[in-house]
Amino acid sequence: MVFVRKVTSKGKKYWILVYSIRRGKKIVQKTRYLGKTLPPKTRLEQIKKSFLQEVAARKSRFFSQDDIEAIEKKKEGYTEELRKLSSFEKKERMKEFTIRFTYDSSKLSGLDITLRQTYLILKQGIIPQGFKDLRTTKELENHEKGIIAITRFKGKLDLSFMRRLHKILFTGVDDALAGKFRFELQKDVKIAGTAYVPPKWHQLKKELRIFFLWYSSDGKKLHPLELASLVHLKLISLQPFPDGNSRLSRLIMNWILWKKKYPLVHIPVEDLEEYYNVLDQYQIEKNERPFIEYIKKRYLNS
Repeated sequence: MVFVRKVTSKGKKYWILVYSIRRGKKIVQKTRYLGKTLPPKTRLEQIKKSFLQEVAARKSRFFSQDDIEAIEKKKEGYTEELRKLSSFEKKERMKEFTIRFTYDSSKLSGLDITLRQTYLILKQGIIPQGFKDLRTTKELENHEKGIIAITRFKGKLDLSFMRRLHKILFTGVDDALAGKFRFELQKDVKIAGTAYVPPKWHQLKKELRIFFLWYSSDGKKLHPLELASLVHLKLISLQPFPDGNSRLSRLIMNWILWKKKYPLVHIPVEDLEEYYNVLDQYQIEKNERPFIEYIKKRYLNS
């Protein structure tokens, strides 16, 4: 958020714009001098917008100035809206997102479930009449636990966090796979409907090392929405686990957004074909931009 502050230096008072950002455990502030008196409201809003664009542009590779303005405006509106809600209203809003996100993510992963059934299981805590697939019920409940986990996790993105999150998703669903990487199980995977072949199990450790090196270096140079998109894209392409990689990658994408206080993103099942198309453009053609543009669209429309 950008805000106005009055400061005193050497006995003189003047106004500045302040932009605060968290880096690790530290809060870093960027400022811009406004003058001894505040500009008119219309002019002040123009200055704020320009200042925000300049700050955000320093950490963007794919977004235009217009993109950044729209993304940050969405974040500011989201933050302001949350500020007005009571604790109960915030919990209800998060529950609504959890139901929709769990439904869409589960459908994208191939589960045979309806939105109504997801609502009854997660919101009402009851098994729908005639619904006998207890494994699917457990997968939905585990996905909800995964969402709770990403909102509480304060650590860093590493193999331990990925293992923990995957274990949450698969405990009680397939305990033999829960939290176990493909290189541990010596298992290769194929992705239906695409010519793309993920790394072999014996190549995976090296590929994950490359991923984490990229994350620790390039992650600091990217806008949070770019970083979240690329982490999603790279992890779903590496397929670190024998199953559950798409759900895992979408959860981790949202963990990055949550940590940076941006609105969360869900991918509707109605976008299935478009989602797979932009995945293909990276996995087959090595073009990252279409996927980032797609996630940006989902973010702005959420």
